[in-house]
Amino acid sequence: MNKLAPRLLATVFALFLLPAGMTGAAGQAGALQGEYEFHGRTRVDPPADEARDTHLGLVLEGAVARELYRRLRVRTVRDPCLDDGSRSKTQGPLRCTEMANGRSWRCEFAIQLDRSILVADGVC
Repeated sequence: MNKLAPRLLATVFALFLLPAGMTGAAGQAGALQGEYEFHGRTRVDPPADEARDTHLGLVLEGAVARELYRRLRVRTVRDPCLDDGSRSKTQGPLRCTEMANGRSWRCEFAIQLDRSILVADGVC
């Protein structure tokens, strides 16, 4: 794995999630579940000359996604992409979804590597 990825992920959580009060039960950190993918700026049908490694896309799942979803202080809306009763919250570049079954959650965002900023991610 690229040595930059773990440091970027740690920076994201330190700078973005912790100020929002993101901690595990009794102040303990929890394990992360999810996936990541390096990709270019354009997720679907990128131009042939576009670099394919400019963004680190992150998907959080499980307990961390549930906790983050619950801590976002924005209006919940019916998810227009899934259109199955799932409910989403979007705050800045972060989008978290409670699936229609009410038992699973997913949060998506990306890091634009050249500027070290969070950007929206995911495909509808």
